[in-house]
Amino acid sequence: MTKGTRPEPPREAALIDAARRGAKLSIREAARRAGISDARWRQINSGYQSVSGGAVPVRAPAETLARMAQVVGVSGEELARAGREDAAAALAEITPLPQASSAASGFVAPVDAVYAILASLPVEAQAEVVRRLARENPGAVQPSGGQERQAG
Repeated sequence: MTKGTRPEPPREAALIDAARRGAKLSIREAARRAGISDARWRQINSGYQSVSGGAVPVRAPAETLARMAQVVGVSGEELARAGREDAAAALAEITPLPQASSAASGFVAPVDAVYAILASLPVEAQAEVVRRLARENPGAVQPSGGQERQAG
């Protein structure tokens, strides 16, 4: 490769970069979450690293690319379509399977998940969610008996 000539970013890198931007994550934060340096993230993202004034192509190891994809929400199917079946397989290995709730616990896991999401909202947004639920499902939302309970 001649000096000053840079390779095009690989398809998987463009996919991950678009997802990172969509998630409104900085490169530094995304790299931190993936457990790599931001300099390494940039190398993988650009598809090259600078060595002695020239651009040397970089191909991310499958495990590293899988961690990057996991951080920004890129699926294994998307990685495979981008030509990185190896990274898609690595992503499947590191992605936890959803926990199946037992018959005894019923809806506990989904309810806990919804409650956690609700708890992350500002109080005004929590109240709006409850109002909408009550309006759309009158039998599903019951008054709390005079006591207001806020998530979180």
